[in-house]
Amino acid sequence: MAEEKKRKLVGIEDPQIETKRISIFLIAAFGIAWIAELGVIRPMYQSGDVDTVKEAVNMISSMMFAPAFAALISRVLTKEGLLHSGFQFNFAKHKFCFLFGWFGTTALTFLGAILYFVIFRDNYDASMSNFVQTAIDNGSELDAVNIIANFKTTLLINVFTAPVLDVINSFGEEWGWRGYLLPKLYRKFGTVPAILISGLISGLWYAPLVSLGYYYGTGYSGYPFTGILAMCIFGMVTGCIYSFISLRSGSIFPAIFAHSAVNVMMSQAAYFTLDGGNFFVGPAPTGIIAGIPFMIAAVVFMLYLKKHPVVSSNDKDAQEA
Repeated sequence: MAEEKKRKLVGIEDPQIETKRISIFLIAAFGIAWIAELGVIRPMYQSGDVDTVKEAVNMISSMMFAPAFAALISRVLTKEGLLHSGFQFNFAKHKFCFLFGWFGTTALTFLGAILYFVIFRDNYDASMSNFVQTAIDNGSELDAVNIIANFKTTLLINVFTAPVLDVINSFGEEWGWRGYLLPKLYRKFGTVPAILISGLISGLWYAPLVSLGYYYGTGYSGYPFTGILAMCIFGMVTGCIYSFISLRSGSIFPAIFAHSAVNVMMSQAAYFTLDGGNFFVGPAPTGIIAGIPFMIAAVVFMLYLKKHPVVSSNDKDAQEA
């Protein structure tokens, strides 16, 4: 009852209007992306022409804006405006959320990679032979030592800059999933259901790209359904983390930074493998082994939110008055 009372104050809205807004958002988010991916991008990606495939990949990147565009459509059609849009940059009040968004998912990615290589030591390749050979095949004039040195320098820089290197695409997703859908589900269902449902939806949204082989490839058992299921689980796990720092801060920026860092850092450890890694196992955090630190963080954050429900700024003002 305490949580129900508090969550109703996180932007009080008419339930019927809220349901309508959720419906419009989901139809737009899935409709825009799935129609484009299945009708246009899929044949281009499978064309076999190098230039056409590159163009398809660029179009896939642009699809990351579909959730944000869907949120905008719903806001306009239902005359919601930018109310509760999450654009406040309130770092001073929520330092932990912002700092975790900046460094937290990078740290979890590194921990997951370390755990993977502890278990699969025989797959660790300190000389990065596959990466080096690929660089040479692509015309690099550097020797192996300098290729590795350049990569490690870039990796170190990325530790500090990854949260903004993919910030545009991450904004496209987070303003939709965490900035729009999550608060509405939170008001309707409460903490745990809202976090899990929004995460599941964000993972399922990738289904056409998974079936295309863009994520996870195609040569695995149960293709493409196993890949779609794995993406849904990954969406729920990361969604718990993004949701925590979004709900606690009231801002979408920590989640944007965290999401960008995951996108940039998740493939880096694979360059130290002999076989390129396995998206279902590791060393990328999508794997069941390398994803363990993310799972632990997700459980801790979700339990914290359940025990300490979000109180809106309106509620705080009322308490202080």
